[in-house]
Amino acid sequence: MPTLNYIKIYSPATIANMGPGFDCIGGAIDLWNEFEFIFHPKNNKTIEFKIEIKGEGENILSVNKSNLVYKAFSIPFKLLKINIPKINIKITNNINLESGLGSSSSAISAGLLAANYYINKNHGQGFSKIKLLTIAKELEDHYDNLAACINGGIKLCIQNKSEVIISNIEYDPNIKLIIIIPNNKTNTNESRINLPKTISVQKFIHNMSRLSLLTNSLKSPNTDTIKIAFDDVFHQNIRLKTYPKLLKLLNKIPEIGGLGSFLCGSGPTIAGITTKNPMSFFYEVADYCDKQNIEAKLLITSFTNKGAYIKN
Repeated sequence: MPTLNYIKIYSPATIANMGPGFDCIGGAIDLWNEFEFIFHPKNNKTIEFKIEIKGEGENILSVNKSNLVYKAFSIPFKLLKINIPKINIKITNNINLESGLGSSSSAISAGLLAANYYINKNHGQGFSKIKLLTIAKELEDHYDNLAACINGGIKLCIQNKSEVIISNIEYDPNIKLIIIIPNNKTNTNESRINLPKTISVQKFIHNMSRLSLLTNSLKSPNTDTIKIAFDDVFHQNIRLKTYPKLLKLLNKIPEIGGLGSFLCGSGPTIAGITTKNPMSFFYEVADYCDKQNIEAKLLITSFTNKGAYIKN
């Protein structure tokens, strides 16, 4: 069996919650981080462990074995009691950190996928995608981003005791997303602290009914249903309380050409959707941000059915 020397992995950004789907829905979008894994013989004494990072977080993220990519990469080897190979890792980050776009899920998925592929090629073992998802839980508390990142598409995921169940949500391929990425950062764990521990029956019914509507509306979105389907009364207003301009933008998007809008993950990134004239919608949003002095990066993208993948 030939020894594998190199793997390149593309791992997508993801957006979780999408309004009412708190901790149970996530979608992969067409924005990618790149990860190169270079493997070296164990007996090569001249090669030292090294991680290089370009792009987002290049002067912030760890470049030692505490790096999230390496931590994820090491887990399958430890579970199968296989020696971890000597590697160098090159990372090109295009996904903003602490922005609600699943940068950590992208890193974890890449590390797990690289390890699984290497183990399969060199040792004839490995794990299924659903097993990789449960392994990833060791590093990420929630499955929504991870399920979308590993599998692609929009996924509804639940945990039933020790079992993870993933359901695919169909969506109109013509949906375009305008992603507004403010200069502010949000730490997911810190953001969760402010969320209520209990909610009223009325709010529970509100979100569950909107989530049910959302899972049907994405396949054929229209102005009559999709705006309502994204409505949330649990987490979005609380998370944007310290960013009043962004909260106003979230509510304004349907008035300036969008079918609906939602907070991406814990924020502060906001997404607006449309199925026609995305450039016109883009400029309307950009103009509004400029007038409101909202400093942000804007991009046009779409959902993708492709999850993290290997390209050698």
